[in-house]
Amino acid sequence: MRLAILCSGQAGQHREMLDPVFAARDCADLCDTASRLLGRPVGDWWRGLDESALFANANAQFAIALVQLAAWQRISPLLGGAPTVVAGYSLGEVIAWHVAGALSAADTLSLVRERAHLMDACVPPGPAGAGCMALWRGRTPPTLRQARTEAMTRHGVTIAIHRPGGDLVIGGSPQAMDAFVAESKLAAADLKRLPVEIPSHTAALANAVAPFTDALRRHTLRDPICPVLAGIDGTPQRRATDALNSLPRQLAEPLHWDWCMETLGGLGLDAAIELGPGNDLARQIETEMPGTVARSVDEFAHPDDIAPWLDLHS
Repeated sequence: MRLAILCSGQAGQHREMLDPVFAARDCADLCDTASRLLGRPVGDWWRGLDESALFANANAQFAIALVQLAAWQRISPLLGGAPTVVAGYSLGEVIAWHVAGALSAADTLSLVRERAHLMDACVPPGPAGAGCMALWRGRTPPTLRQARTEAMTRHGVTIAIHRPGGDLVIGGSPQAMDAFVAESKLAAADLKRLPVEIPSHTAALANAVAPFTDALRRHTLRDPICPVLAGIDGTPQRRATDALNSLPRQLAEPLHWDWCMETLGGLGLDAAIELGPGNDLARQIETEMPGTVARSVDEFAHPDDIAPWLDLHS
């Protein structure tokens, strides 16, 4: 079977997403690792966050990474071997290197934590709920596209992620995004503000690139056992040294998830599994790649249910 593992980014986190991790006996060691990095029990940390704090950059990145590491730990024995390819969306690209066997769980969580702090140092988070990113859905008529370009230039916002079908994620400061989404000329656009506090993949994070490169060098990186797609250009990466280039660059450069999808489409995949939280990437696979089935781990009642699903589609 030709299988892709998809590692989600931010914006899909929710209060209950870590409950299965805390309840699973086979995730106890992973939770202990997370607790050591936090300096307090991870369950106490998570339950002590209020609703707005769930979306704070450092909290969100660490929690999402923990969800995905736990999901991979529980489903990887069911697969019978390495996946064909791993692709990560934004934050998920760091976790993708773990899934591909290049980073330990402890090193991955440590890097995610340091990455978030470096990002926060570049752009101090604004008031709670002041999102720095927005999703622009669908192909855009020329007149609206021109209005968008002019508004982006006027307010200092930039494209952060190119998605399939002409969708874009746009990033800027909270004030810039407030002004951008309020533009009367953009009223016809399908524009949704995202609960993300930092304008990832824009030049605002340029000062995080070199320090994160140094952080990667301080951790043990092995060659992956399967290709990991580079978010910046969709290239399959097969060496540990590739991560030293792509992971820091993607902090401050636009992602081309559309190109990643093109690469995935060329592999003749039978199935894809998204580690969650949410199923945004799985839905994109089924929309853009007829003949490939895709589900999120969240869509199964228990991880053991994934094995018969894969057998059905192999």
